[in-house]
Amino acid sequence: MLFLTSNGLTSDKLKAEFISVIDNKGKKCAIIPTAMEKDKDHQQWLEETKASLAQYGLDCDYFYFGQDENEKLADYDVIYICGGNVFYLMQMIKQCCAEDILRKTALEKVVVGVSAGSLIMQKDLELIRDLIPRMNKRVKLKDLTALDITNNIEHLPHKTRYIGIIDAFEKRVKTYERKTGHKVICLEDGQGIIIDGDTHRIIV
Repeated sequence: MLFLTSNGLTSDKLKAEFISVIDNKGKKCAIIPTAMEKDKDHQQWLEETKASLAQYGLDCDYFYFGQDENEKLADYDVIYICGGNVFYLMQMIKQCCAEDILRKTALEKVVVGVSAGSLIMQKDLELIRDLIPRMNKRVKLKDLTALDITNNIEHLPHKTRYIGIIDAFEKRVKTYERKTGHKVICLEDGQGIIIDGDTHRIIV
């Protein structure tokens, strides 16, 4: 089951949904901070994330693509993929050949994606590249294909924030929709999409 979130489990509705699906599951959680490790405040964010997940009774470890063996992910019942630079995160996943185990994990376990951690679940990163090209400036990721496990659902996090920093944000999203024929769900912080098999629900 996938939780595609804008900024994590930050609303009562998302928290309630999360509690309902982990209630009868194991309590081991892998926090993946790979996308945020270049952030100057990443240690503070990690401590806050671990503390918030511990409130659900989860015993959390950190997992880094490129440092930990991919197979280790199979030991966890919940995978929590932090936000940050989505292009760097996808680059590391590709370099480690972790695509297949992430797809398998999403089918069998509970996976929570936060911002970049949710964007990698889509078919590609074309839209976010077009909207924020500077994010890929250092990474220079050329193959923008992603995990493609959202049943063709596309979303963007941080709607209000993006409106404030990206010129003609809404117009450019509409242009992308017309060009691709895909509807883009723009999420505010505190909102999310839950994908369970062939079904999905938008949590607002």
